[in-house]
Amino acid sequence: MTSSSACNPVRVIDTLDPTVLEERAQLIVKAAANLTPERWQDERELAKTKWFDYRFLSPIEATLKFVEDYQRAYRVQWRQSFDTATADKKRAIASGGLWHDRKEFTEFWNARAHADWLGVDYFIYCMVSMETALRRARQKRILRPGQMRSKDCVQAVQKRQEEEMSGRVWLSELPHYREENFCALPDQIAHQRHVAQTVRRRSNAIFALGGAIDALRVLPVHIAVEIFGEEHVTMARERASFVTVAPVELVPDAQLVPACFGLPAPLDMNAEPCCQCPLTSQCGKASESTLADVVALHGSADPRRAHVRELGRERVRRLRERRRLAGAGGVEDREDLHEAA
Repeated sequence: MTSSSACNPVRVIDTLDPTVLEERAQLIVKAAANLTPERWQDERELAKTKWFDYRFLSPIEATLKFVEDYQRAYRVQWRQSFDTATADKKRAIASGGLWHDRKEFTEFWNARAHADWLGVDYFIYCMVSMETALRRARQKRILRPGQMRSKDCVQAVQKRQEEEMSGRVWLSELPHYREENFCALPDQIAHQRHVAQTVRRRSNAIFALGGAIDALRVLPVHIAVEIFGEEHVTMARERASFVTVAPVELVPDAQLVPACFGLPAPLDMNAEPCCQCPLTSQCGKASESTLADVVALHGSADPRRAHVRELGRERVRRLRERRRLAGAGGVEDREDLHEAA
């Protein structure tokens, strides 16, 4: 499949709003206290697989969205399975939210990353996993985010996502993917490819193809002709000529920044998709700046491991203090000291 840039005008992103980028960077720096550099590198890979609705959210924004959808699914399941009166009062997360503590943060982060790896909608991921577990065990508790990786839950989620491809949620309706906002970003090109591949699986394929071209404006005509042929495309556009056209909505440049932008992890500018992205140069500079901010705030490029090492040093200090107070250093104490170190 060729890129839209071959036939359609490409919007150029001249200047990114520094205020928006700074807010994004500060969230990343804050989250870095709970993550290792490897996890940031993983996010670059997950940016290629996550469902298209989330590809313009930073990993932290995406995790906050996951928390929101988890809470919504939790209340729906509580209402259906346990008690209608108390459902809306259920927080489903610690009172401090995502930032309550490292454990809470890590559990929701990992669950969101798993949903991104599967490429599924967050609400579907949570709802179907909860339904599967309740049906399987007839248990009295709804799944926590970290409990949604069992084989039966994953299979159920994937099956539901496949069903959606021929149902309601088969493409992203974000304006980011419409022709007026096309900047030749890898995610926009990937969405065009997804639409072209998925439209064949729909029961009303001709109608859906015409709607994708003219009503939603997420599939350029020349790509559709290349894949389906001119006669088929002409018929599809005629069939969908009465469909309500999505309004033209120009998305601010700063909102067209992809999920992987500015992460404190190395990027290979010569490898895909970075080599195809018009924001690669700006992303590289932003990544360096964000990493410098992480080191300045946390004292290390790897705050998570630095925290673990500090805990180990504190355990050693306490053991040494116990030995000093006891006035003797027996074998048992020395073994404990060795383990703590």
